[in-house]
Amino acid sequence: MAGFGFSEAQEMFRTEVRNFVQREIAPGANERATWDYIPRDLIKKVGDAGLLGVAIPEKYGGQGSDWVSAGIGIEEIARADFALSIYSMCAQIAYLFLQSATPELQEEQVPPVARGDKIAGFSLTEPDAGSDTAAIKTQAIRDGDYYILNGEKTAFSYGAYADYAMLFAKTDPAAGARGVTAFYLPLDLPGLEKSHYSYMGMKAQGHISLTLDNVRLPARYRASDEGKGFYVGMGNFEFMRPSLGLTALGHAQTALEEAIDYIKQRTAFGRPIAKFEGVSFKIAEHATRIEAARLLCYRTIYMKDQGLVHTKEASMCKWWCPVVAVDAIHDCLLLFGQVGYSEEYPIQQRLKETLGLEIADGTAQIQKTVIAREIIGKEFRAY
Repeated sequence: MAGFGFSEAQEMFRTEVRNFVQREIAPGANERATWDYIPRDLIKKVGDAGLLGVAIPEKYGGQGSDWVSAGIGIEEIARADFALSIYSMCAQIAYLFLQSATPELQEEQVPPVARGDKIAGFSLTEPDAGSDTAAIKTQAIRDGDYYILNGEKTAFSYGAYADYAMLFAKTDPAAGARGVTAFYLPLDLPGLEKSHYSYMGMKAQGHISLTLDNVRLPARYRASDEGKGFYVGMGNFEFMRPSLGLTALGHAQTALEEAIDYIKQRTAFGRPIAKFEGVSFKIAEHATRIEAARLLCYRTIYMKDQGLVHTKEASMCKWWCPVVAVDAIHDCLLLFGQVGYSEEYPIQQRLKETLGLEIADGTAQIQKTVIAREIIGKEFRAY
């Protein structure tokens, strides 16, 4: 991404992904949104197309491209399939998550995720630790060549059908954030129990609560040095947050385009309702906001590509983009009138799914805290 636009290669990639999405993902996407899983053969198809490993190095089975291109893939998939878009992000987060693991664990575990052969989910949240991630209570106690894990994780995305969990636990409970360690947990070990959630949206992400009861995890699955897991998690957030912003905006862009098609056809008082400024101005407003938010996301990811600090910008993306997207989809639903509120049209499903991103991976209050801290100074933070 040079200047204020995509490079020729990135534009070509966007076109290729858009064509793939319309051909292979869009058919059946509205129906799949109500399922509690993503079909494995679809995940494998996306992996075979290289869209689970756009920015993962070639030696690990990825495309070895830049992170902006990874964002393009995530946004384009989101135009058709919300849960699959977030999983394409999650697969690439697995590579970032395992960067602090041993070379052997990286070589063993990153390629099957990049190919779509294995599924990895992100598991940080607990019943008493959402925004305050350093307050997690799940413990991992060293026992020779194993760690013994006990605790409970909630809102574990893709946990219902994932093969592995990117999991955080306390190896030193008294040390706060400095006591957190990252683990790559196989989900077929004895002592694991899953309980499913029934959310109003995001159903295909297979959210679960995961209870760990004396789970014996081989020490080779440790994904960070002891006490360094918190920083692994925070580093992941700085790609995750603009990526989730792009997922929200991709969904909103599709809603906007669907609404435009509808208002051209729907008539009232003898003319298409698109001719009424009360309708057309809403389209103009939301098109502007979506475009501005999209630029913020890609600028933030471009900063990652350049090795620049982008903590503030990542939190701006995560706070603002879901708000922009939800407002746009809401107004688009109203433009459809009563049919927009029915299950006959997918726009009501888009609203339910996108609402969840106002909560996931850091609420608006947390993002504003981070933004204010970065602008005003850490010495003025509230806590």
